[in-house]
Amino acid sequence: MPIETKPLSEATCREDLKKVCNLAYKRGLVSGMEGNFSLKINNELILVTPRNTHKGLIEVSDFVVVDMNGNIISNGSRELTSELSLHLEAYKKRTDIKAVVHAHPPATVSFSVAGIDFNQPVIPETIVLLGEIPTVPYREPGTNKLGELVGVYIEKHDAVILERHGVVTVGKDIFNAYCKLESLEHAAKIMYFAHTLGDIKTLDEVDVNELIKQRHETYGKELEDREGKKLFQSSLQTFKLKNLLKKLTDGNSPLFQRLLNLSNELMLATLQRTNYSQKLTSDEKEQLARELTASSLSMILGRFTKT
Repeated sequence: MPIETKPLSEATCREDLKKVCNLAYKRGLVSGMEGNFSLKINNELILVTPRNTHKGLIEVSDFVVVDMNGNIISNGSRELTSELSLHLEAYKKRTDIKAVVHAHPPATVSFSVAGIDFNQPVIPETIVLLGEIPTVPYREPGTNKLGELVGVYIEKHDAVILERHGVVTVGKDIFNAYCKLESLEHAAKIMYFAHTLGDIKTLDEVDVNELIKQRHETYGKELEDREGKKLFQSSLQTFKLKNLLKKLTDGNSPLFQRLLNLSNELMLATLQRTNYSQKLTSDEKEQLARELTASSLSMILGRFTKT
């Protein structure tokens, strides 16, 4: 359902958008000419930042008004942001939002550059405010392909990370969307520091479910219907397996030795069925089987024991 609140005047929208652009620059969430922000004036018109404009120096007169198809309505002397399709797709998929923020917060983006899954149930406040925070697969910035893919993800999420590029947050107004951006970057900094100190420890599934219940009670049935009742399921299952494997390997447990021996026997049996094994002595077959077993287990353990 579209928001039924009284539309703000264009002058007020321009002032609000300027404040958020300035805040984002001061907080280091964008730099130079980076990032783009938009705010719906009404159900037909959108106020959007132009291309090549410093967000710390932007003025209310700099913003461009476009319609829902991206046609320039006013301030045609300014060049449109190359990321306009990203904003338009978000509005088309989410009639409940009135603002879109696209920024490049360094801590958050660093997770996708490092290939570390950010979507982990770790910080209670982040779960309640943002729910799941998926990473959108890489697409070239400024293209319709990226905009279309972001629209698919935004349909169910209020915040997404763009692989190697930035983040997108949406909200009922420009300040709501911006606050989600700040909260996301704050959570990323906490998780970054936690990574430097040791392993990330996720919340128990029971606690996660209670937080999700709180989120849905706070923000309404429409949100629950949009994102579903069960969140973080893949992350929780991954960490369960990760913890199990760590218990197996810690202290060179007898159970791990049995697993290692069994894997080695299976590898040797498989190897003996190959033509290549006919060229090897018994000792060479056993040595090769041990090496292949070690390599295979190393890849498996590496996948699940690293965050």
